[in-house]
Amino acid sequence: MDQAHGSVLDAVLAIALKDATAELRRRTAVVAVLFFAATALALVSFAIGPFGLPPDDRPPVQAALLWIILFFAAATGLPRAFAHEEETGTALALRKTLPAGRVLAGKALFNFVLFLAIAAVTVPGFAVLLEARAGSAAGLAATVLAGGYGLAVVSTFLSALSARAGQRHVLFVLIAFPLLSPLLLTAIQATLEALRGGFPGTPLRVLIAYDGAASCGAYLLASVAWEE
Repeated sequence: MDQAHGSVLDAVLAIALKDATAELRRRTAVVAVLFFAATALALVSFAIGPFGLPPDDRPPVQAALLWIILFFAAATGLPRAFAHEEETGTALALRKTLPAGRVLAGKALFNFVLFLAIAAVTVPGFAVLLEARAGSAAGLAATVLAGGYGLAVVSTFLSALSARAGQRHVLFVLIAFPLLSPLLLTAIQATLEALRGGFPGTPLRVLIAYDGAASCGAYLLASVAWEE
């Protein structure tokens, strides 16, 4: 039993490491998402920065804009998880070598790490440029982690689903909106509570439940989404 668990973990880590190595060579996803995040932050800071809105009116706008920036920055790189395999001709080898669930888990792990890199740049920059002060730093950190995990898992699954489609980007957007809207709306609510000084207990529990459901659904449907 321990060997089986070890082999699963090894396979997941191997896929994540493969994607990380390939990205370090190409740097396309990292450069694209960081450029988008920096550009969006600069534009938003001019629009609603310290002189754009009264202090009392800023938290709701800041919470929404933070997740809009995080989502679109992540959407620049995360959906390419499986599309890259199809473009380079390595998809068939992966299908023959590993179960789809393990491949998806490894790619989701890499996408989650990529999201954390995006958040590590975006959140501090957002706080400085827009003078956003989190009354509950722990609540904000937990929200970013939980929201980012769900975003990574769902984006990876949708990448597998749309990898072989002719208009994969259009298909990704059409499917992502209904699936990710509950996550993003809950993450915005949790961020708003954290900015106002309270720990977002209820929204955070909803995010964790969403993450669990998304993980189970993506793992169970991975073979249908990618192999068929």
